[in-house]
Amino acid sequence: MQRNDERSAADWLAEANARYEAQAWNEAGVALEKSLALDPRQANAWFRLGNVREEQGQNDRAAAICFEKAVALDPLHARAWNNLGGAQQRLGLGEQAVASYRKAMQADPGLAQACLNLGRLAGTRGDHALAAECFKAGLDHHPGDPTFEHLAAAAAGRSTARAPEGYVTHLFDSIAQQFDRHLVQGLEYHVPEALAKLVMPGLKTKARVIDLGCGTGLVGVALAAAGAEITGVDLSPRMLEVAAGRGAYAKLEQGDLVDVLTRVPAASVNAVVAADVFIYIGELSAVFAAVARVLAPRGLFALSVEGLDDGTGGTYQLQPTGRYAQSPAYLRALAAQFGLEERSMARTQIRCQGSGHAEGWLALFAKTA
Repeated sequence: MQRNDERSAADWLAEANARYEAQAWNEAGVALEKSLALDPRQANAWFRLGNVREEQGQNDRAAAICFEKAVALDPLHARAWNNLGGAQQRLGLGEQAVASYRKAMQADPGLAQACLNLGRLAGTRGDHALAAECFKAGLDHHPGDPTFEHLAAAAAGRSTARAPEGYVTHLFDSIAQQFDRHLVQGLEYHVPEALAKLVMPGLKTKARVIDLGCGTGLVGVALAAAGAEITGVDLSPRMLEVAAGRGAYAKLEQGDLVDVLTRVPAASVNAVVAADVFIYIGELSAVFAAVARVLAPRGLFALSVEGLDDGTGGTYQLQPTGRYAQSPAYLRALAAQFGLEERSMARTQIRCQGSGHAEGWLALFAKTA
């Protein structure tokens, strides 16, 4: 057997690549470090080490350093430029992130993730022309792609009923490991706790709760003190993996939320919570109908939406960001249609967005007795 001190940089790299493909991140990281210690001129090894740092949940600066070394060695490494932009964006270095994403698109105009990342960042910064340019470029290189079709429609001001499932699944699979740190710490997101406070006074021990679009399980954690039996529902397998690790859920189901609700017995649920999931669904009548069917009498439905001003006379709208907004009047009309009584409707700041905040509503409805 070859001793560790006799192994070459290529030997360590071969082991690192095998561990990397197996998603054994800690072992991959050790092997990459050993390979790079022997030969630090390996651009792709630095790129992979940066990815490992992200998967390990280390701080974004550690990942950025690796990507910086990769692009210094290989200025045409498009994926390293893209991932450097992502790390810079999470570090709050917006201008540097824009420059890195541009470098990625210049190195590989067909790199879908760079088109997406720069377009989304441009949209949050209010540069909708650049966003439209990026999404069109992505659609030109990837015709029929549901993500680019959705975002190109949003940038062009065309409203649709909901985002394609493939768009939502890909989005959250790609950010699952960084989701909590980015959203809670970076964007000051506290909607799960706010919705939990609305429903907890009405929950008894062992109450049945369904968390729609549960993501990484932030609602489950916020409801932990209630002693409820919570079912989490999400389209993204990787988000559900993170949620499972929290131990807050009695059950987790992958699938479309309306499809999952149709399999739940009628009048069997004490509360349904939907934290920020309706930014991916504009037309909510099917959702309200399904929720009303599963709720027991006096059961609670707590939800958040990005706000569409009632003064527009609209119901819902696809915004340039690719997210939907709904008006309070629309929510109230749906509630009345499906036998839900309004308990509260309060304006709130959903999350940081650009130099300000995305404004929205927290609503609580109850099934009529």
